[in-house]
Amino acid sequence: MVIFETPCVEISYVFQVSCLFIKWLSKPDTASFIEAHGAALQFSIDNPVVRSYCTDLTSIGSLTREQESWLSLEYYQKSYNKLKKDFFVAVIFSEEHFKAVVTNYQIPSALSPHPYVYFNYFTDQQEALHWLESIEKGQDLAFLSTVS
Repeated sequence: MVIFETPCVEISYVFQVSCLFIKWLSKPDTASFIEAHGAALQFSIDNPVVRSYCTDLTSIGSLTREQESWLSLEYYQKSYNKLKKDFFVAVIFSEEHFKAVVTNYQIPSALSPHPYVYFNYFTDQQEALHWLESIEKGQDLAFLSTVS
């Protein structure tokens, strides 16, 4: 089910995995990037079952430093404050981009990961969704074992 769409992004809810799938179709400017993430957050607020996200960057390559900074310094904290729960993010890169990230990427200290956001990186959409699905099933099993 598509929940948000522009010429540069399509955001869909994937029922089987209870996740939002964010597919970037073309390089977004900062305003479009923020607008898309705002739509994803609002959907997550309105649908509390959503705690998993899959972002496909294969068509656009890396985000700008400004976009990465905004995510790390503003968006993740805002999302956590609104949702009041940890969330999981699968990021899909092209093979070339993935190799460059593994070889060259260093997280600046100001952009260190937040303890309530769990990332995993993939080059295959099915593997990314499988990871998110296994987390969802694991959460369900943990909940059921405490209720029994």
